[in-house]
Amino acid sequence: MISSIFSMRAIDVLDILLVFLVVYWLLLFIRGTRAVQILFGLLVLMFLYVISKKVELITFQWLLGTFLENLLVVIVVIFQSEIRRALAKIGQWRFFVNNGFIPDQDVLDEIVKCAFRFSSSRIGAIFLLERQIGLEDFVEHGKKIDAVFSTELAESVFNVTSPIHDGAVVIRGNRIEAAGIILPIPQPSLETQGMGTRHRAAFGAAADTDAVAVVVSEETGNVTVFNNRVVMQADSPEELHHLLGNIFREEKERRQYKVGL
Repeated sequence: MISSIFSMRAIDVLDILLVFLVVYWLLLFIRGTRAVQILFGLLVLMFLYVISKKVELITFQWLLGTFLENLLVVIVVIFQSEIRRALAKIGQWRFFVNNGFIPDQDVLDEIVKCAFRFSSSRIGAIFLLERQIGLEDFVEHGKKIDAVFSTELAESVFNVTSPIHDGAVVIRGNRIEAAGIILPIPQPSLETQGMGTRHRAAFGAAADTDAVAVVVSEETGNVTVFNNRVVMQADSPEELHHLLGNIFREEKERRQYKVGL
């Protein structure tokens, strides 16, 4: 045993380290989602298979073995949303992607002003700010607008008499790309417990992409920011301005660092 440890090559250590990092990253990635319970369920089935093989439970062993033989297909089917999200995150690594979109400061100011005007009027809204991962899958299911963002335009979109008020808008750079987008509702998880439909939809969109979602609650008037899987409450225009400013300031700094390299 000890001699085997000392005979390990540097490439073997690197191999083990890479496997450890991949497993650790995957565990962090699925933390707080239903995938954790599903993964534990699969591990329990594997454990039962080993036990049934040891004690020679022939029929039970055959049943579990038949299921586990197709484990790769089962994993793809069960974890398809997590796999899509993981591949999107990998493709988001800086050397794979373009610079994406960062709204100008005056557009961020308009979004802040608009969100709290909606908050005081109890108008529900989702603003989905595109960054590096494209949101064309959402855009193509909405009504194309392609106009510079303004509070007046947003108010006309989310007015209760508007046929496209009950949906999200995608903001690409400084422009509203599309409106009236019905976002998919993610599966229930620990992170979405207690959230309404609008907030769950925004959480799912921000978790599956790198978009920033600003949500105004129709019932309470609360303003919430979703970034990746982080949920942040903004209790004032200044706080929302600070949150959005920090997110996009960090994005600019990363780009400047990349250019410097």
